[in-house]
Amino acid sequence: MENIAISPKARILAVGNGKQVELLDSATGRSLHILTADDGAKSLTFSPDGRILGIAGNSGNEELWDVASGNKLVTLVNLVGVLGGDSKEWLVVTPDGLFDGSPAAWGHILWRFSGRTFDVTPVEIFFNEYYYPGLLADILHGQRPRASQDISTKDRRQPIKLVLGVANAPAGARDLRLFRNGSLVKVWHGDVLKGAEHVSLEATVRIVAGENKFTAYAFNQDNIKSQDAVLTVEGAESLKRPAVLYVVTVGINAYADPEFNLKYAAADAQVFAEEVKRQQIKLGRYSRVEVANVSDQDATKANILLALKALSGGGAGASSGSLPAALRNLAPAQPEDGVILFYAGHGTAQESRFYLIPHDLGHSGGRGNLNEEGAQTILQHSISDQELEETLEEVDAGQVLLVIDACNSGQALEAEEKRRGPMNSKGLAQLAYEKGMNILTASQSYQAALEASQLGHGYLTYALVEEGLKTDAADIAPKDGQVEVREWLDYATSRVPQMQEIKIQETRAQGRELAFVARAESGEGAEKQEVQRPRAFYRRELQQQPFIIAGPQK
Repeated sequence: MENIAISPKARILAVGNGKQVELLDSATGRSLHILTADDGAKSLTFSPDGRILGIAGNSGNEELWDVASGNKLVTLVNLVGVLGGDSKEWLVVTPDGLFDGSPAAWGHILWRFSGRTFDVTPVEIFFNEYYYPGLLADILHGQRPRASQDISTKDRRQPIKLVLGVANAPAGARDLRLFRNGSLVKVWHGDVLKGAEHVSLEATVRIVAGENKFTAYAFNQDNIKSQDAVLTVEGAESLKRPAVLYVVTVGINAYADPEFNLKYAAADAQVFAEEVKRQQIKLGRYSRVEVANVSDQDATKANILLALKALSGGGAGASSGSLPAALRNLAPAQPEDGVILFYAGHGTAQESRFYLIPHDLGHSGGRGNLNEEGAQTILQHSISDQELEETLEEVDAGQVLLVIDACNSGQALEAEEKRRGPMNSKGLAQLAYEKGMNILTASQSYQAALEASQLGHGYLTYALVEEGLKTDAADIAPKDGQVEVREWLDYATSRVPQMQEIKIQETRAQGRELAFVARAESGEGAEKQEVQRPRAFYRRELQQQPFIIAGPQK
């Protein structure tokens, strides 16, 4: 049975039969391309501009094809049959191996090589090289990203390893990582074999009362992740200790260069800390909640990193009288403890790296005079995702959450790709994946200073705190009287765009416009492209003991 679709302005005719779809010039009948859909061609749909053809397959997958070149762009993988009809997990992949999606989806998808059913590999082993955040959005906006190397040519011989041991690794083994209950506790960087056929590695690791599930994996010389090795240890009841929650918040309104000043960042950090502490005291899951809130001139790069080092046990100078008083009560986090980090201020992304810009940004010439040399100076004074990863690597807490609210700041530095801000940073996803933590980021590259004066806060903080914690709005899946961290983050990612769409409509109804840094294309869907869209990066695996953010008194 044939399927037919006509492009806008009736220029191209698509005719599908079985797995083949032929593109024809509707005026002359000339054949332009013959496409072969892997999953069959159940239905055909052109994009509004006619540049992309969507082919829905028999099993629910959808392939997007470039009409001009006849090349497949990406496949949207249908996960309903795997994860159930209510699942929000998703996965998109390109023919040469680039992919984006949710971590839960990665664990259910296998790559098949050479057409052989037995030559399959989990998609997550290619994370380091082939994960491409914002992949689908970039393709829909006309970009054509390419992998540096076709995924089928990768050396996929995985090191077979035991916890703290590596053997039978013909393709090498490097960067061995050890997790306890999903939290990173030890990394052996570089080549762990060093020419030997096998090696045993030792580490002293804290265990907790009850189940301690240790997971380890390494990478081969081609940066391909091994399978996970798992060992479970039962901790005695005598190991129980009172848990502590550390809440470290940073809010920067006043920068060393006043032209970078913000309006709501300091208030966002303070209200976030106060409400999280109030909710956690009400829950009673922690023996105490220690809050360290630094702002403006105290929010230097040195102080921010020292706060993190104090949580890892590496902050020898954290008790120094020269440090802000708020940081002096921080102590090394234990496995039972929780750590919540909140940052409100400027942030930027350069290539695949992202940066938090502290008070002492190293620039004094104003934003209008910011040249390439000045931008590089700011980056050198900022905190990169690599520095965050190195510091957080040593934090041995059972629960870790990082919230980066860079809304209302706009693009502090001009990136080569204006649509790529910290929310799309591969570095952020890498940090969440390797550390096994939750990360929520606000988009900063779609808008400048959105009018949020009526809220008194940035949109992300307002959604998280005023609605997500002070009401039961974030108690959505399941609605059970308590808010788990993933519910909370999911609520914010969906609520912030809704709030801004309403504001845009109200403003335009008054004959006014909001100012945006990177203006979206005009035409259909432009309004939705303009709004701020936060993004959440989740832990590698579901937690046995979910991080509860709010709920009834225990």
